[in-house]
Amino acid sequence: MNREKRLETWMDLYTQRLVRLAYAYVREWTKAEDRVQDAFIKAYEKMDQFKDECDPFPWLARIVINECRMAQRKGWREIVTTLLPERAHMSSEDSFFVFDSNQKMYECILKIPEPYRTPIILYYFEELPVKQISEILGKSEGTVKSRLARGRNILRKAWEEEHDELRTANQSS
Repeated sequence: MNREKRLETWMDLYTQRLVRLAYAYVREWTKAEDRVQDAFIKAYEKMDQFKDECDPFPWLARIVINECRMAQRKGWREIVTTLLPERAHMSSEDSFFVFDSNQKMYECILKIPEPYRTPIILYYFEELPVKQISEILGKSEGTVKSRLARGRNILRKAWEEEHDELRTANQSS
């Protein structure tokens, strides 16, 4: 398969997943799309470094993360505006409740410190195994597992605090 066709295939298969990953860093969909687009350009330029027998997603995810970090170093910080797209196979009402719940959870995830946020997103949203996450992040599997455990604890506390605030506000009303 030639380089252009391979890139086109990767773009078709992985763009949405990579945009969600980039969004965790830049927190604006258009900026996330820009970072993914930049990553695909780099992937095209460095395609000869990719080993064909491997799954390309971890390699592409690493490039996206690096692009996002470079953008952050340049001082690009944005506010969360919209989150995960609705699922088309659900009724409108079900989609709203799932979207609302996902949005609140994703907002909590975005508040946790970076070393814990990315492994959680890759593990739970992208459903990647610990081994692939360790390859993407360049960390040992043990480090990824401990960051997942600590991240879950931080996330649980943040989720409970948010719901305690909501309960208190509802009781006052």
